[in-house]
Amino acid sequence: MKITLSLSGGGLRGAAHVGVIKFLEEQGIEVVAVSGSSAGAIVGLFLAAGLKSDDILVFLRSLEKKDLFVWANGNVGLFSMERLEEKLRHFVDVHRYSDLKIPFYTCVTDIDTGEYCYINEGDPIAYTVASSSITPLFVAKKIGKHTYIDGGFSDNLPVKPLKSYNEKSLAIDINPLRGEDLSTFKSLTIRSILIMIRSNSTPAKKLADAYFEVQGVANMYLFDFDKIEMAYQVGYNEMKENWEELSKKLV
Repeated sequence: MKITLSLSGGGLRGAAHVGVIKFLEEQGIEVVAVSGSSAGAIVGLFLAAGLKSDDILVFLRSLEKKDLFVWANGNVGLFSMERLEEKLRHFVDVHRYSDLKIPFYTCVTDIDTGEYCYINEGDPIAYTVASSSITPLFVAKKIGKHTYIDGGFSDNLPVKPLKSYNEKSLAIDINPLRGEDLSTFKSLTIRSILIMIRSNSTPAKKLADAYFEVQGVANMYLFDFDKIEMAYQVGYNEMKENWEELSKKLV
């Protein structure tokens, strides 16, 4: 079976995407094109570069807080993504989208227009970093004459750029709402962000031939480094449990 694959953002919950991909590999599913926002863009980059799920998991396991939370002195934004970009370039030796094994579409948000952009030309690593730049937490990414921020702000589950392909589309969402006490500023802020990105993911449910939301990561924070293994297993197990029904929509 050949499919296209769209991957949502969701911080380190992105490990659930890797579990999904592991299961798809075991079923012999061929992904002919991939798109992603934020964490989904990072996983999508690796997949498009020809890496397998085990390789992507090695990268995620190697991440430390110091790779993401580098103080951005003098910049608008608390933290810099420069160290993450260096790490991505170490793991993935690509300089142009044409270097990738399969087509890859990175969703970024143009900070000037507020519109989504589906990028498949230029430097894929630079655009992947831009797609992951959750402002104002992280510094916005300037590429050429444009400045971009997290793709999740405009289209957190970019199915649209894959609709030109003949193959059926599978969309994976890793942003279920968590059940929690919303009496603190932090919890209310996180819930507000999740509601926002869930709302702009709604069109994907109609555009995709098969849509699946991973439920088991609901209680995982966006930057829960110690729950990467859990998210990976949840993604694998839930895809396995639901594959019979989902696969009917992909034939």
